[in-house]
Amino acid sequence: MAGIIDEMNLVEQIKQLLGTHFQEIISASQVVKAMILNGLDFISAPLYLFEKFF
Repeated sequence: MAGIIDEMNLVEQIKQLLGTHFQEIISASQVVKAMILNGLDFISAPLYLFEKFF
């Protein structure tokens, strides 16, 4: 599923729409990707741990 998200360039599209903030550790677009994967039950880790994976 992560590959499909990457093929769709979803992360880049969200990054273009929202932009970035200089204080971001994880971009909002990466959080959206993590939420999709978590929501589809591909990843069972709590969302607060995703900064260690992305």
